[in-house]
Amino acid sequence: MNIIITGASSGIGQVVAEHLSNLGHQVIGTSRYKEGNYRNYELFKLDVTDTLSVDEFINKILKRFVKIDILINNAGYVLSGPIENSSIQEVKQQFDTNYFGVVRMIQKILPHYRANNSGKILNICSLAGQIGMPFQAHYSASKFALEGLVESLRLELSPYNIQICNINPGDFKTHITANRKTSECIGVAYSTTFKRTLEIYEKEEFNGANPQKIAKLIATLLSKKTLKTRYTVGKLSQTSAITFKRIFGAQIFEKVMKWLWKIN
Repeated sequence: MNIIITGASSGIGQVVAEHLSNLGHQVIGTSRYKEGNYRNYELFKLDVTDTLSVDEFINKILKRFVKIDILINNAGYVLSGPIENSSIQEVKQQFDTNYFGVVRMIQKILPHYRANNSGKILNICSLAGQIGMPFQAHYSASKFALEGLVESLRLELSPYNIQICNINPGDFKTHITANRKTSECIGVAYSTTFKRTLEIYEKEEFNGANPQKIAKLIATLLSKKTLKTRYTVGKLSQTSAITFKRIFGAQIFEKVMKWLWKIN
């Protein structure tokens, strides 16, 4: 299969690209800064926040490979900071990558998929797309947006044999901690709680699961005729939170989260 993976120069994208390439697939990775032969696959420059960059990339790939079977939207980052203190510009940049970047890629690939009456789109979403994360609200909001996008898109694409789903990972040991962006302004009203919450996040990320688990899940989905709306993956201690929230409701879940995150 010919597979495009955005954000494939590090983290989850890199692990998935290497794994799928080792299985014999033709992997086309993308990066904002790198290009050329990279590990056991090839990287192309692409900025998902730039519509022209997306157009040029997809046109180039279709000329070279004729057909694309799988698009994996992985490019993204985390913005941390209090909602009150995050600038609108910072929030727009978060959404431009995590949400509109996915939309740009999907819009460009869909005519090709419809012409072939086939194709799969896998979005690397997050458990944060189902649970609001304190001091990472805009990251959560961008991932919640992907949940609504996929639910709507699955209905629109059902006549065309195009499958789409979200992969919702918990914490995995990647470069997400080092690549996290923090709002320029952290108000004194939030500074203590923000610092403590960020330390909890970083500890969980450092002790996160092996991203090979995501790569192996995705490998199994490539041959499935029908995809579910979403797949949660990660440590049971985190993925079980989704079930807990669904069974006990948002209010009880919120109380438990306040206790876990030490928010008084």
